[in-house]
Amino acid sequence: MERITLAQGQLFQRKRELEEMSEKLSLSNQELSRLNDMKSKFLSMVVHDVRTPLASIRGFSELMTKRVGAKEAAYLKNIVSSTDQLGRLISDLTDLAMIEAGKLKMEKSVFNFPELAMDVLPGLLINAQKKGVELLLHELPDGVMVEGDKFRLSQVFMNLVNNAIKFTPAGKRVEISFKREGRNIDVLVKDSGIGIHPSETKKIFEKFYQAKYQKDEKLRKQGWGLGLSIAQEIVHSHKGEIGANSPGLGKGSTFWFKIPVGV
Repeated sequence: MERITLAQGQLFQRKRELEEMSEKLSLSNQELSRLNDMKSKFLSMVVHDVRTPLASIRGFSELMTKRVGAKEAAYLKNIVSSTDQLGRLISDLTDLAMIEAGKLKMEKSVFNFPELAMDVLPGLLINAQKKGVELLLHELPDGVMVEGDKFRLSQVFMNLVNNAIKFTPAGKRVEISFKREGRNIDVLVKDSGIGIHPSETKKIFEKFYQAKYQKDEKLRKQGWGLGLSIAQEIVHSHKGEIGANSPGLGKGSTFWFKIPVGV
């Protein structure tokens, strides 16, 4: 009888301890949620307030380029280039803030998917030429209609191709191909670059992740580890999949995404 009473007392004590721990955990979760909301709001405000002065800096720098000597013009072009880089970061941070707030909306409509590539290809070709990289586009499938956000899917496509160009040495090739498989349209971007370590093929899609095996510090500083995570969110919003394959370091890689065909 004494043992039963003792056991009951211990159970009651454990129950009280668990209830106290549960209450503390609930309060901690509420505080974390509050801090996360504050972070998202702060990020949105900062991004909004930086856009206007950044546009002014870029605009005035371009105007002054036409009125100064060659040496000063070179300095001003560096300013314009830096503001463009910062502008891309701000765009990524804007998307990140919207994703975390659950407000990244997809404005979907039915469109001919190959048009997506043709619309952005001229700009991608210029980027490839500047880097000395050959950009090869394989034959596009005819009449593949997709129900999706054309602007956002173009953003995914450009991110994968520009990344491939960035990490491919001059004189090498980046190949783009499209493949219709069942109810999906697949987009594949194959590069001849640094490749991906097997342990990182999934990690590279995490926010702010920087490849640990990328030794070129100059290339590392050109990105913030946001583009692929945003691309992943966009593709998932279209009920699709995104990923990367690589034979190993120094052997290139293939980034791909697939989305359902709309009609």
